Amino acid sequence: MKRSIPQALGIGIGLFLAVYVPAFVTTALVRPRLEIAIPLIIAVTFLVAFILIFVLARPPAGIAEFGFKIPKARYVANVAALGLVLGAVVTFLCHLFPSKPPFDASGFPRWMIGLYFILGASIQEEIIFRGLIQTMMERKLTDALSVAGDSVSSAVIFTALLFGIIHLEAGALVAIGAIVLGLAAGELRRRSGSLVPAIVVHMLFNAADAFWSRK
Repeated sequence: MKRSIPQALGIGIGLFLAVYVPAFVTTALVRPRLEIAIPLIIAVTFLVAFILIFVLARPPAGIAEFGFKIPKARYVANVAALGLVLGAVVTFLCHLFPSKPPFDASGFPRWMIGLYFILGASIQEEIIFRGLIQTMMERKLTDALSVAGDSVSSAVIFTALLFGIIHLEAGALVAIGAIVLGLAAGELRRRSGSLVPAIVVHMLFNAADAFWSRK
C-alpha cells in the first residue's frame, strides 16, 4: 500500500496534466472569448481523455473498466435523491458563505449555463476524474478505508482530493464542496461500475450551484 500511494498519485496528477494542458495551451494560443473558451476546453479535454482511455483500456473489460456501461436501475433512482440533497446543502451554504464561481457566467443566458456547466462540465469532469483518473488509480490502490461505518476506496478519496484542489482558486467552500461531490460521485462510480450515476449526481449538484446559489 505505502509503495502504491506515490505511484497512484503520480498517475493521477500525470493524467490530469495530460488532459488539461493541451486544452489550456490551445486557449492561450487562440485567445477566444469566454463563451467560446469554455466549450473549447471541454471539447479538447474530452478528446484527449477518450484517446487516453482507448489507449489504456485492456481486455477483456475494455472501456467498460472506465465506467462506460449501463448501471442497475436502483443506482440511478438513489442518486436522484442524493443529488437533490447535496444541491440543497450547497445552496444553503452558498447563501451563508458567498463565494465566487470558478467562471464568471453572470452574463451568460440560462441555456448556455445549462449546456456548459450542468451538462457539458458534468459529463466532462466525470469522464476525466471518475472515469480515467480514478480507474487508473484503482489499478494501484485496491484497499478501502472505513468511514462512518462504511468503506470508501482509497482511489476515490485521492481522486476527490485532487478534484477539490483544482477548485481551490474559487475559494475554500467551493473546494470542500468539490471534495464532497467527488467522494459521492466516486463511490457511486465504484459501486455501480458505471459513470452514469456519478454524472447524474454531478448534474444535480451543478444545477443547484448554477441556478440557485448564484442569485
